[in-house]
Amino acid sequence: MKTLNGSVHIGSRLIVALLFTTACTEVQFGATTDYAEQGSKGDPIGPVGVPKASYFFVRRAADILFVIDNSGSMAEEQNLLQSGFPSFTSALNTYSGGTLDWHIAITSTDVSQPGTGKQGALIPFSGVAAGTFFLDNTIDVGLANSAFQTAVILGTGGSGDERGIAAARMTAEREFTAGISKGFIRADTPLSVIVLSDEDERSTQNPADAGYTPLDPIDEPGNFISGIQALDTLSVIPKTITFHSIVTSTQACLDGAGAFMGTTYMSLSQITNGIIGDICALNFSYQDQLKSLAANIINEAKTYTLPCANVAPGTTAAYEQTIAGALVLVPSTFVAPNKMVLQNAPPVGSLIKAKFNCLD
Repeated sequence: MKTLNGSVHIGSRLIVALLFTTACTEVQFGATTDYAEQGSKGDPIGPVGVPKASYFFVRRAADILFVIDNSGSMAEEQNLLQSGFPSFTSALNTYSGGTLDWHIAITSTDVSQPGTGKQGALIPFSGVAAGTFFLDNTIDVGLANSAFQTAVILGTGGSGDERGIAAARMTAEREFTAGISKGFIRADTPLSVIVLSDEDERSTQNPADAGYTPLDPIDEPGNFISGIQALDTLSVIPKTITFHSIVTSTQACLDGAGAFMGTTYMSLSQITNGIIGDICALNFSYQDQLKSLAANIINEAKTYTLPCANVAPGTTAAYEQTIAGALVLVPSTFVAPNKMVLQNAPPVGSLIKAKFNCLD
């Protein structure tokens, strides 16, 4: 987890991510198989856990959902995101060397009733093809920026019961339902959610605050990843999901423009190794924060969520398998509890063999 405060202080993993210009995501090629060596009596040899191997094809893609607070206090913040957004697409393209296949969509924190941008429904974009509910990297970047900047001004008439986590979950429910899906969320593609709000899930999770409302299961950070992964029956391995928070994250912000601390949002960012930003960092229209978010998304786009809930540290290795059958080691790092990050992604379509020991 990284925390950004105005000048944007980020962790070492994100700094490393800025150095990478390519990314990959995972598509499983075959079933997970054991590769344990056997001793003279048939007992496994090697580190703790059950040795496994899985195969993946290299892709470079990311689905990015902006969840915008449209309650009464958010006019300035929406305008700042509008102004700073071109820095986000520029960073996505620059940091990935123009190789990232991205989808970008918008919904609101309002789940109080059905409607455009409510209950997880996606906001339609204007200035591009009719019926466009997500932007992608095939659209001229200038047109994409303009379309986003028009759509992101949601106004301030939304429900004061802000529920960004629930809204993102509802978007996923729509996207994994035939006949309703807009094609925004793709199989075997990491999902990054970015919430912009000056309050917490359900406004506040401090029982001492006026208007406190307990979380429903759909609001709980601990249910977010498993809930979306359960909906995704098309991906052949668990989807990599990251939640980023541009929220009231500091006491200084709370004492200023922030309404309530974004405690629940920040908790989900910590769980998913996302970024925690500062909604009160008004300088440069969030440009520094958006650039850092882009770098993190590119890093996640080459992160494999292995088909094991708990992988033994120090047991992961990635190999590119050539047509001739040879295995070429691909530098990678392990992120607990079950992620592998390729540091130098082979070409798109390359077959990767991932080895690891599973503790499940």
